[in-house]
Amino acid sequence: MRTKAMKDDEAALYDLAMALYRDKKVSDEVYRMAQQKFGERGIMDIIGPIGYYDLVSMTLITMQADAPNDSVPPLPPLAAK
Repeated sequence: MRTKAMKDDEAALYDLAMALYRDKKVSDEVYRMAQQKFGERGIMDIIGPIGYYDLVSMTLITMQADAPNDSVPPLPPLAAK
């Protein structure tokens, strides 16, 4: 969920990702804001990991892949600061 507390670059990234996932298109306004914050190359650098995540997650879902319960030990609790 987009919050008002997001910095400008965080909001531009969020809006770009949501446009790709939810709307399946990027409006001129969303693109312009992302371009101002990240540039053309930065937009491509953002889209790459988003696409890779989709590829991996769809593959794992299709293969119904689960890690065995004992294959990876649980992370230790974080120490209080």
